[in-house]
Amino acid sequence: MKELNEITALIHLKVERLLAERNLLEQRLKQVELDNNELRKQLLEQKNTIISIEERNKIVKLAESLKNSGNSRELKKLLSGYIRDIDECIRLLSER
Repeated sequence: MKELNEITALIHLKVERLLAERNLLEQRLKQVELDNNELRKQLLEQKNTIISIEERNKIVKLAESLKNSGNSRELKKLLSGYIRDIDECIRLLSER
């Protein structure tokens, strides 16, 4: 009977260790998920920043060519289109 009690106690200890390890792994998983979500958020923000900078670059180039070009009517129309697109992007980002 003593042997059976020892085996039961040993099994009980192993189960406790497994449960503790499971809890630790669950905590690690939650932290990794939080880190992953934060990194995804940062990536999206960086992509939006890149898009914004690219749009600004296009506008600057258009503005420079507007100064130097005789065909300013078409360039003004194109520039107005870009401004509308940027305003729409800002509106969509603000809705979040």
